[in-house]
Amino acid sequence: MEERRREMRQEGFYEEFHSFYYYSGSTRSWKMKGLHIHKEYELLLFMSGGASIRIGSRMYQTRPGDLFLINNREYHKTEGAEGAAYSRYVLMFDPDWILGLEPALGYRFSRLFEDREEGGVRLHLSGGTLEQVIRQMERIEGYSRRREDEAGQVLLKLCILELLVKLDEFSHSLEAGGGDGWENCGRAGWEKAGREPGGGRGREAGSGVGQEPGSGMSREAGSGMSREPGTTPRERVEQIKTYVRDHVDERLDLEDIARQFYISSHYLSHYFRRETGFTLGQFIAQAKIDRAKELLQKGFSVTDTAISLSYNSDSHFINTFKRLTGTTPKRYASEMRK
Repeated sequence: MEERRREMRQEGFYEEFHSFYYYSGSTRSWKMKGLHIHKEYELLLFMSGGASIRIGSRMYQTRPGDLFLINNREYHKTEGAEGAAYSRYVLMFDPDWILGLEPALGYRFSRLFEDREEGGVRLHLSGGTLEQVIRQMERIEGYSRRREDEAGQVLLKLCILELLVKLDEFSHSLEAGGGDGWENCGRAGWEKAGREPGGGRGREAGSGVGQEPGSGMSREAGSGMSREPGTTPRERVEQIKTYVRDHVDERLDLEDIARQFYISSHYLSHYFRRETGFTLGQFIAQAKIDRAKELLQKGFSVTDTAISLSYNSDSHFINTFKRLTGTTPKRYASEMRK
């Protein structure tokens, strides 16, 4: 598995979006230049046949009505049939706000993205279900034009949540009926994270595992890492990610962060990678580059940006920036000023 991930990282590239992206339309002879990955969740609804999509090591041939759900750790690539129209709806959004809402609302909105093995999820939609999803996509498109005002942002997010709930319910009905309208390479994983007998939904897989009697603390199965009562693995990862973003201007290393969260560096490394699919070091590097882009756009020099983000040297910053973006910070700043 790790060898396959290394191969995909070498073959693929990171693509940056601005937390939200929507597209509906058709292009001819579409072909991505390579596997790519981004920080957003993606929903891709095919409205024409003959296209192919690769997600990780899985290759799918598509037909109209195929909807794919791809998380932010899965390298993927689409290719339309040569000379044919490739029609689709594409919705991409930052998962952080959804993951933050889950504990408060008690619903696992991210189930189709997270509670499974790698390889994406395919739902085949037809008839009234397909019409509902298209209408919801078009509502999202309408509210996306109002993102500049506060009400528009709220309505946009509500529409996305509603769409995720509809798809979650649809996938549950297919599971219960044993139908073949959906597919993912981790179906067994859904058994762990789905419904309890009696119909309860949205419970996190493994919640309450290994609770120590009378201690008020729980121990995550297999990790040996204590956590506060009620804190899920995903919530702890979000706490760590928030800490990194809040201290991105400092020198951040594994040992320092482990001390902040009162855990060993070994378990922090294992825990973070298991939950996210990438290392803490990779996340820190990307967080610093995201912040560097903001500073460069504000007019900071390359040297001042490197100093502000506690890089060892200008060359270290320049090499890291180029490795993660494909361009130099100076060229990036120049492009932003055009």
